[in-house]
Amino acid sequence: MDKKIIVFCPNPFSLYTTSLCELLIRKGYHIECIVVRKFTLNRFKNEFARDGKRLIKKIWKKLFLREQSYSNDSNSIVAFRKKNKLLVKNINEFKGHGTKIVKCNSLNDPNVEHLLKTYDEKLIVFTGGGIIRKNILDQAGDGIINCHMGILPKYKGMDLPEWCILENETEELGITLHFMDKGIDTGDILKKIKIPLGEHTSIKDLRVSFEPIMVSSMVSIVEDCMNGKAIRTKQSTKDKRQYFIVHEKLYQVAEKKLKKMKTKTDTHTA
Repeated sequence: MDKKIIVFCPNPFSLYTTSLCELLIRKGYHIECIVVRKFTLNRFKNEFARDGKRLIKKIWKKLFLREQSYSNDSNSIVAFRKKNKLLVKNINEFKGHGTKIVKCNSLNDPNVEHLLKTYDEKLIVFTGGGIIRKNILDQAGDGIINCHMGILPKYKGMDLPEWCILENETEELGITLHFMDKGIDTGDILKKIKIPLGEHTSIKDLRVSFEPIMVSSMVSIVEDCMNGKAIRTKQSTKDKRQYFIVHEKLYQVAEKKLKKMKTKTDTHTA
């Protein structure tokens, strides 16, 4: 039986999800199903408890402004989409390619578990939507691929570009393609990609520059997995540190450090 690609999606307008799926389809892959989370009051309460007021900014940016929230930065996902002529803006448009759209309150819902049981051979691609629980991991077939915005195993958790700057380890900026498991960012590693600090003078612009690399890297690793070329490497269990969301005051400290780093670089270059 052919292996099915199933995509987990945080919202119908995700530029990450739509870009990834459109590129995979162009390469001849069929997206069997996209599982998307509904935006409910309960979800808002849970995410607000975790993210606080910055959740409001995230909702405004991702659900309302969408592409308009990005600057004209040539490194942004919007510039990447224009360059690659990516046109899909809503996952529902993939129905025209024979893709099923399944809505859920949580990616761990019984209906998602039942859906996965209907496919013997499958590869799940995670593009956001929360922590995945054991009931889903147990039905994940080849596994659930995630692109983590940090270099594993050292940088697990949240806000890792900020923590790299705070700890003066900008050489550790990057992403890790890995399989998800019951731990937080502890699954088998597929690939690590270091991302240079470059000319960025703000954390926002730095994060924006990660997104096109994440999309391209995910497309490449999905191809490897589908063709049996991916190599899984167990993570070291020695480093058990986990990073959490930075406080607003720490964020401002990181911003100042980043600007100072850039000023020093410019001075040395001159």
